[in-house]
Amino acid sequence: MQIRKGTADDIIHIRALTERATNSTYLSNETDDVVRDFVDDLVETSTSTFTNAIKAQDQSVYVATRDDELLGYVIAIHDAPEIRWIVVDPAAHGTGAGKALMIAALDALADQGVRSNVRLTVAAHNERAKAFYRKFGFMVTGPVSDRSVPTVEMQRAA
Repeated sequence: MQIRKGTADDIIHIRALTERATNSTYLSNETDDVVRDFVDDLVETSTSTFTNAIKAQDQSVYVATRDDELLGYVIAIHDAPEIRWIVVDPAAHGTGAGKALMIAALDALADQGVRSNVRLTVAAHNERAKAFYRKFGFMVTGPVSDRSVPTVEMQRAA
């Protein structure tokens, strides 16, 4: 597996990867229209978000690949500081791709002088993701009130 900076060449893969990951996380047979709309919005904005991030001076974008196949990506916002998107293909869960992406993002933030108070948000029901983030020192700090899907904020103290 390789971790490298995201490029314009990756953009063609972002939408499909985000769709696989968000469908796996949010959708089930009992999913209501509010959640489906939320997932559709995430998928639709993923390409433009990635495109804008690779052009921005205040953001770091990394991708995980294996044999030229995109396994996941992460976007870190320097001045927020925030891990805005970390997306891993469900087929790559358990391969270390998520861990490598998180390390790359936290290292990029550290290079900007940010070592604490890094925030991220996660679906409240996603216990697997919350456990993953806890391994990096993130703790749930409370609910995010402006989301159609119950979401919590997590913050890294150090």
